[in-house]
Amino acid sequence: MALWSGWWIFLLASLGVMVCLTSAANYPQSYYRRICYRPHCYHGYQGYNLGYPATDIDECQVHNGGCQHRCINTRGSSYCECHPGSRLHVDGRTCLAVHSCAISNGGCEQYCVQQSAAHFRCRCKPNYILAEDGKHCKLQNPCADQNGGCAHVCQVDGGNAHCDCKPGYILAEDRKTCEDIDECETEEANCAHGCHNTLGSYSCVCHTAYELGSDGKQCYRIEMEIVNSCENNNGGCSHHCQHSTSGPVCSCNQGHRLDDDLKTCLDVDECGEQSSCCEQDCTNYPGGYECYCSAGYRLNSDGCSCDDVDECLAGNAGCDHTCQNSAGSFQCFCRRGFRLDDDRQSCIREYQQSG
Repeated sequence: MALWSGWWIFLLASLGVMVCLTSAANYPQSYYRRICYRPHCYHGYQGYNLGYPATDIDECQVHNGGCQHRCINTRGSSYCECHPGSRLHVDGRTCLAVHSCAISNGGCEQYCVQQSAAHFRCRCKPNYILAEDGKHCKLQNPCADQNGGCAHVCQVDGGNAHCDCKPGYILAEDRKTCEDIDECETEEANCAHGCHNTLGSYSCVCHTAYELGSDGKQCYRIEMEIVNSCENNNGGCSHHCQHSTSGPVCSCNQGHRLDDDLKTCLDVDECGEQSSCCEQDCTNYPGGYECYCSAGYRLNSDGCSCDDVDECLAGNAGCDHTCQNSAGSFQCFCRRGFRLDDDRQSCIREYQQSG
């Protein structure tokens, strides 16, 4: 018994419990165990005399044990739990939404925007767009949308669209459209004699009795002198050719205009360009046009305006009784006791059936 008591005393002493031993008068080989007072109980208990069972403290009763959601009390301690859809933070108290920007930035590559407690969405920096997975960002190609607004060439530089033009054009002030460069005005053409500008390019021309060299710029004298530049193929003119010291000068018949090549004559569509004098209808033909009038009108002697036709003057317009003219038309009327038949011209008695 003494050996067992000594072991028990050693065990309590190793646990840090103060033990006072008192001999029992009736039992000289035994000890009366009395646990002495300590200043405080172990964490999670209350009371002073450890000779009696200590009372557990329910930490959850005070400020929910410091837990954000749910506090679970245990003997001598407590721990926190979170509602479904949330998980416990490393501090053991705070609860984070499973779908939260606070957890690894929500998995977003760049920005994470918390929209509600359980919902978030990823966003990207300027010039970037979300990839198909909704988390990663990829560089946006601004040229993919309507060529970046560029008239000719769109190039991506630093994530932005920059416009450029084809050879023979220069970028306009809006930095998007392209304007033709008149190489003849800027002397970029460097033609020996004359220069003819075209859209995006130019061509050199030579004086009469000269021909253009292989470089397209220099002019060389033709050994055979041409007396009249219009004698050969009408000078290249579609209609009229007039010889001059600088070469053939072309002109066109009425109703035509000279094309950009200064040789070909094109028909002028007076009706389409609304340059005709027609009051009502217009029909274009090569070199001119002709005016027409709608039904109920006739063309005036000026060939442009339309005059109303008084149908009542010609056989009363077929009316049995009275004919009344109107602009572009007419109308028949019947005397009292008669009414118009279905043909809108004949008059029948009111009690008489038509047909």
